[in-house]
Amino acid sequence: MRFTFENTRPKITDAELLADIRGVGTVAGGGMLTQRAYRKVGRYSTTAIKNRFGTWKAAVAAAGLVPGSKRDIPDDELFDNLREAWMRLGRQPRKREMTAPVSRYTHHPYVRRFGGWLGAMRAFCDAIEESEEPVEWRVPRGQPARGPRDPSLRLRFFVMRRDFFKCVVCGRSPATDPRTQLHVDHVLAWSKGGKTELKNLQTLCSHCNLGKSDLGATDAS
Repeated sequence: MRFTFENTRPKITDAELLADIRGVGTVAGGGMLTQRAYRKVGRYSTTAIKNRFGTWKAAVAAAGLVPGSKRDIPDDELFDNLREAWMRLGRQPRKREMTAPVSRYTHHPYVRRFGGWLGAMRAFCDAIEESEEPVEWRVPRGQPARGPRDPSLRLRFFVMRRDFFKCVVCGRSPATDPRTQLHVDHVLAWSKGGKTELKNLQTLCSHCNLGKSDLGATDAS
């Protein structure tokens, strides 16, 4: 009778690694996690995690936490992250939803900076209301008169907010169907001289945006 080795240990998935990183980060508090802190209670080797994701920073970011070396996140960066999360969800994010892939940061840095999650939401909304809507594109020297092809994060947020975070064609929204992905599209195609400005942009779901391109009624952005 021959004896052959059988590896009965199942392969650890990325989801399991990220879940453990996220769990340790939650226990540690603050949403920031160093390798030293993880080694104390984490289930897996930090070397194995880095081999899987490339770097510790990449692994922690994929888990929706903040690497321990990044402690002072500027308000603008926190607010940009909130814009991305808000557009992805189609509504105001909940504290528990501030994890990857929705958010690059957990709720912890917001709570620390603004004294609470609702305080952070209020500060973000106040900043949006106080900022000027980018109605017209101010053309930098050397740029096409119609502006860059891709709208900025700030402009995309204003377009989606104006359109109530819904597709203007079919009404789909990630707020009611999490499978929905919203895009910001040019009404008059950029390739045909359409400007990258608020009045020439619209919110479309990925299905309608693809359909628009297939039908050929107008060129896709």
